[in-house]
Amino acid sequence: MHIAILETGRINAEIADRFPRYPDMFRQLFADSNLTFTGVAVIDGQLPDSIDDFDGYLVTGSAAGVYDSFSWIPPLMAFIRAAHDGDKPLVGICFGHQVIAHALGGQARKWDHGWGLGVYDVTLHDTPPWMPSRDSVKLIHIHQDQVVRLPEGATHLGSTSFCQNAAFYIDDNVFCMQGHPEFDRDYTAALMETRTDSMGAEPVAVATRSLELGHEGGTIASWIVSFFTQHAASRAAAA
Repeated sequence: MHIAILETGRINAEIADRFPRYPDMFRQLFADSNLTFTGVAVIDGQLPDSIDDFDGYLVTGSAAGVYDSFSWIPPLMAFIRAAHDGDKPLVGICFGHQVIAHALGGQARKWDHGWGLGVYDVTLHDTPPWMPSRDSVKLIHIHQDQVVRLPEGATHLGSTSFCQNAAFYIDDNVFCMQGHPEFDRDYTAALMETRTDSMGAEPVAVATRSLELGHEGGTIASWIVSFFTQHAASRAAAA
């Protein structure tokens, strides 16, 4: 399968020389899979010409919010709706989670209670067929915006102590999560350090310590691969 990584954010300029761009983080995350990935710089106004250009789509995180006035956000939402209507599998990570929910009729907004930072236990509910049945998974989070209303037809999948709608899916063609399976400890710590003034010194210190708990980004990656491959297999069987 050929998956487009829809790049909606860039590495903070203060640390951009130390870490790979988001599409490359995802390529590293899925290095052991049989999927092929191509980055599409949505943040620069690019989108595929057709939803059929790729077999599926992954929308990355971003410093943007769905409510921002960036010119690339409305076309991205229109593309998401077209892809969903065309039965193309969609994965959303952080901002991707929020913008997919928003585009499909849910709502995301800036949360009144500050930032969700560090490693959280994501409590899982109603796991779909492409995931093993389990109670929770550890995942890195860095977010202030949240999905406050799921789209119609969505199944609530995961929650954290800070975020009720931390993961959801729609049938077998949408899979979204607030956390970051592609982040590692060093990048997360460096990113929070650049934002200490806005995030707060104490929350950043607590979140940095939580990174020592480890996280299960690789486990999430295996679920995403299974999501894409099972979608393709089921459509091929029905053809």
